[in-house]
Amino acid sequence: RGPPPPPPPPPPPEKQPTPADGGYVDLETLKSSPPDYVDPSRKEDYLSDADFEAAFKCSRADFKVLKGWKQQNLKKACGLF
Repeated sequence: RGPPPPPPPPPPPEKQPTPADGGYVDLETLKSSPPDYVDPSRKEDYLSDADFEAAFKCSRADFKVLKGWKQQNLKKACGLF
């Protein structure tokens, strides 16, 4: 008859949410106790668009074109640095 079929592959590890798949975290959680999967240097990326604009008073696109020191100052003002 031939060899037995190979065993099924193991289940994939549980994927942590990311901003790309809607894994948003609210501002207060990011400031106080962010989840383990949050990159501490990019906390702003885990805010929803609405929370981002409320916190930074600008769009993500406007924020991205700012110089690094201006981004850091805004993050400090929001408590994300």
